[in-house]
Amino acid sequence: MPADSPLTFGQLSTWRSIETFAADRLMEVNVPALWDVAGLAAPAIYRALHELARRHEALRTTFHTDADGRPFQRVHTEVPFRIDRLALPSAGPEDGARVLRELYAQPFPVTGDPGWHGVLVSSGGSPRYLAVSMSHLVVDVWAIRELEAQLRESAADPAAADRRGPGPAPRELAALQHGEAWAGHRRGAEKYWKKILDSGPLANFPSPEPRSRERRVQATLRSHRLAALVAEAAAVNGVSPQSVLTALTGAALAGVLDRRRTMLSLMCANRFDPVWQPVISTMNQLVPLVCATDPDAPLTAFLKRTHLHSLLAYRHGSYDVDTATRLAAEAPGPDGSLFVHDCWFNYVTEPAATGGEPATGLPAAAGETPDASLTWAPPARNAGHPFYVRVNGDGAHWVELTIRADPDLLPEEDVTAVLRTVVLGALRAATAPERTLGALLDDARTAPLGADLFPREREVVPG
Repeated sequence: MPADSPLTFGQLSTWRSIETFAADRLMEVNVPALWDVAGLAAPAIYRALHELARRHEALRTTFHTDADGRPFQRVHTEVPFRIDRLALPSAGPEDGARVLRELYAQPFPVTGDPGWHGVLVSSGGSPRYLAVSMSHLVVDVWAIRELEAQLRESAADPAAADRRGPGPAPRELAALQHGEAWAGHRRGAEKYWKKILDSGPLANFPSPEPRSRERRVQATLRSHRLAALVAEAAAVNGVSPQSVLTALTGAALAGVLDRRRTMLSLMCANRFDPVWQPVISTMNQLVPLVCATDPDAPLTAFLKRTHLHSLLAYRHGSYDVDTATRLAAEAPGPDGSLFVHDCWFNYVTEPAATGGEPATGLPAAAGETPDASLTWAPPARNAGHPFYVRVNGDGAHWVELTIRADPDLLPEEDVTAVLRTVVLGALRAATAPERTLGALLDDARTAPLGADLFPREREVVPG
């Protein structure tokens, strides 16, 4: 019999975000993945998928609204199993990518739908790829990667699922977050939000002019040398690599906007508690972080301050988004404007695919470091936030910085300046951390950078 429950804080944040998307942009909240299943038999794959749905309530959940318009989740004993089959004469990476693009482009109904489907691509009678697309209401990136690992384990060893036991349930987490045991967490988050709203700024950009179709530009910088510099800068300054890039992004934004304070919205995975770390659900929430950029401050002091403030922000990364919205409405700016998440920062430690293949580390030959590359390509997503930074990397050998921006608010030359500031900042943080933040911002657009850090030419991928 179906069981109803309030949404978790992560689900509610995703729900409110989806409400801002136009109907023709709903596919942009899908989470796609292409799993290489070569060597696995089709019956084993189907058995493993059914086992995943049995273990994880998120794969048997639909979302609804009550008579007052409040969202809730409904967990079913089973849901329709939507895995199509596609047989091709041959199936290479480009075929899998094409199937995934087509699957990703299909939006899910927000209410009354399980929010996931897939296509099993076979060649010569044998499975080759499993393309899956899931609503962000169902999973986040961590969860969909965990599902892949569990599918492989279960397909190879049917007894593995029994050893694991049932996974933690989102509705149990929802009961905890809304209950008395979580009251201290909720009060702490409210206190943090009030402080942020009092200190400002409430937004970095003015509201864009209305237009018929939103558009974004996207630039991706890939560099092996930068990864080494970020790791070195973290060690020299006693902070994390993530904090190095967070701080430098805040400084770079301050530089192009010519302001002393900027507000970043950090994507918080909210998987710190070992009890809830393995839950299959959407846990991500945006938590605001103020970056104060004193031009006379040494770069090392700025990095350390941002590191401490980031830790505090992540501590309060799980919160009731409706309460935060209410607090924001009670604290408008002098001009009546309200808080908005307009500059997102997302740090992902798992390596990202590059050119359809997993990224690799530095070449074996001593001293051989590949040149950096800068690629401008049409983004998969156009709606929503006007400035978004995503960092992918393995934390040691390579890093990939992607910036997606509204060109009416941040033109391409400023996007390039942001990337150059981050790169030059990492270099100085590693080699001259006592130099001032102001000197970094003054030099960012013109300082010479080696080809291993910033390319002389950029690659443009046509739309």
